[in-house]
Amino acid sequence: MHLNLNAHEVFEFTVSNHTFVVTMSVILQWVIVAVIIVSVPLLTRNLSKIPSKKQTVIEGVVNLFNGLVCSNLGNEYKKRFVPFIGTLGIFIVMMNITGLFGFAPSTKDINVTLTLALIAAFVINANSIANNGLGGYLHGYLKPFPFMLPMNIIEKLTIPLSLCLRLFINMLVGVVFMELIYIAMGHFAFILPIPLHFFFDLFVAVIQTYVFIILTIIFTKTAVEE
Repeated sequence: MHLNLNAHEVFEFTVSNHTFVVTMSVILQWVIVAVIIVSVPLLTRNLSKIPSKKQTVIEGVVNLFNGLVCSNLGNEYKKRFVPFIGTLGIFIVMMNITGLFGFAPSTKDINVTLTLALIAAFVINANSIANNGLGGYLHGYLKPFPFMLPMNIIEKLTIPLSLCLRLFINMLVGVVFMELIYIAMGHFAFILPIPLHFFFDLFVAVIQTYVFIILTIIFTKTAVEE
């Protein structure tokens, strides 16, 4: 095994003289999206008032996202914000844990984490405009004093940057560390990496997912209050 930090190119295609490169991180995302699309109808059908074990787990996940949103933003955000946070959380955690199946997580690719961060930033600012109006939103850049405009603009730009780099760096460190372990141990790498995989590919993966979505919620709350 060799240490490779670049996104692995699988194939490329050309459309109107523009060449598009498809990397392994993109393919993994396609697979995850397909799994989610197929799994959701299967897991949510035949729900009953007396929940089965499967339904209990599903309700637990839903209640987790409900609790995170409602406790931080209020019950009025439940219907319009829980679906976004829930989808974001499930998508990120599924990308993060692909290391358990022998694939480097897509979130070690900064293009992926930057895209997720930009989506979150768009929702954060759109929600602020919806609550404060466009005038109130723009006026927030002049608070508490008009000369703070440059600093407030920089502050807005640091939100997606913080979300992007936090997730990217933490997942990349795990991948690099595991690859270094395999390189160092060579053919003897068949016992020690197992608990390390569970730490980096499961524990850290879940923690980083939680951090990303809770920061998105907190930034949303802060943007509305401003």
